[in-house]
Amino acid sequence: MIYIKVDALIFSQFKYHLSPVVFNLVFGKKSGDIFQFSLQNKITFGSIVLIIILAQFLFLKIANNLSKRTFYFKATLISFLFLTITSNFIHAWGDANYNSFIMQYKQALPVYFPLTADTLLAKLDMVDEEASKKKENLLFDKNSGIVNYPLSKIKSTPLNHKRNILFIVIDTWRFDCISPEITPNIYNFSKESNVFENHRSGSNMTTGGIFSMFYGIPATYFMSFTTARKSPVFINELQKNNYQLKIYSSSTLENPPFNLNVFSSVDNLRTDSKGDSPSERDLSITKEWLADIDNLDNSKPFFGFLFYDSAHGFSIPKNYKTKFNPTLQEPDYLAINGDYNPEKLINLYKNSIYYVDELVGQVINQLKEKNLLENTTIIITGDHGQEFNDNKKGHWLHGGNFSDYQIKVPFIYYDGKTKKTYTHNTFHYDLAPTLCKDMLNVQNEIMDYSIGKNLFDTKKRDWFICGYNQKYSIICNSLITNISESGSYQTLDKNLNLTDEDLDVTILKDAFEINSRFYKK
Repeated sequence: MIYIKVDALIFSQFKYHLSPVVFNLVFGKKSGDIFQFSLQNKITFGSIVLIIILAQFLFLKIANNLSKRTFYFKATLISFLFLTITSNFIHAWGDANYNSFIMQYKQALPVYFPLTADTLLAKLDMVDEEASKKKENLLFDKNSGIVNYPLSKIKSTPLNHKRNILFIVIDTWRFDCISPEITPNIYNFSKESNVFENHRSGSNMTTGGIFSMFYGIPATYFMSFTTARKSPVFINELQKNNYQLKIYSSSTLENPPFNLNVFSSVDNLRTDSKGDSPSERDLSITKEWLADIDNLDNSKPFFGFLFYDSAHGFSIPKNYKTKFNPTLQEPDYLAINGDYNPEKLINLYKNSIYYVDELVGQVINQLKEKNLLENTTIIITGDHGQEFNDNKKGHWLHGGNFSDYQIKVPFIYYDGKTKKTYTHNTFHYDLAPTLCKDMLNVQNEIMDYSIGKNLFDTKKRDWFICGYNQKYSIICNSLITNISESGSYQTLDKNLNLTDEDLDVTILKDAFEINSRFYKK
């Protein structure tokens, strides 16, 4: 049997992806922040939904006739619509006003994904801002709950010299898409940098990829840290040292809710960007960044975060002169099947990365021109990879498995001092502790706040945890062990074939310890 998995499109992270898309289509918010659907895709999707609804009523009517009972179609339809709209409105109001009595039912009802409309209700003056803020502070007390992070109070010594730090993250940038042809600007810059050739993300999705980068711990903690509004030690130390935080994300920071964890301590956080497509928003954040740096307060160091989305959305500007041909102008996800030839889709992906590389080139060139480069540490990487059925298992895009195509990413570390290529295994978990130790003078043992180690420590590591929430895997040498919520596991080889080889029990024990380390005992 041939089956297809468009991993990140609909089925993965349903809570964070599908329900917001439906809401955005209804209320007009740009669903393109998450996915880019063609008009044909939208019409097809709408038609399928309509057919399913009509079929349900048809089957109900047939069943009713068979039972020889009168079916009041109009009354049933009105009742159905009324109850659906009412229940979702009540939930939206309860969510915006932090009404615990209403919110408790969300967790009790299975497969229940109600709508939220905080912004809309606020505009309609249906939210008591002062009362909601008090409830929010009580509900999300950062010092309460089950989270125990960091394990000890963070101690750091004053900085004699403060370097700027810049993260440039390209959403969905796979490890083999850094080259003179695809990314000429980044490739040339890498020749003046430290390059880590065997670097892997903490997840196969944005949720865990970004989380693991900033916290240095697995995204199995994602929901708990979100509930606790627990910000990373790395961000806390930047703020302690009066860094200017310049956060520019092409896609929204509210979905996944990085505004509630990674950047929860950042005041006046910029959560959305202008533009009707990922490529337009990527251009927008680049222009805003360049203008910001032109007016930089040179009395304080800066931390910058530029998160580009074009590759994730297979997006290029209109009338863009493409380098890789033949290519599509936009992806048609519904065309992907067992016989799908990915050549044009892959070329569109490469064209979108080539476009982002042009924007990154502008960012680097400006730093050079303003003599800021020599005092700026720059990290260029991806949040996770991208698959085009490379394993011939029916997997497309990301979020469906933990093979290298979905988790291995380029990683460039520029410090203005050294330029070397490293081949030892490194992970997103290593970034935060490296910067905390080497640049922010954190004195604690790394294990107090991270499971990583210094990027430049070449000591061999045989295994690591990869994933998010309850969907994660223990990857050990040639084995991928997927752990289910029930605690059972399935072992695959690097090509996703089932294997009888078992993971070492000691590794399993250590992995479970890591996944509980930052909870109160």
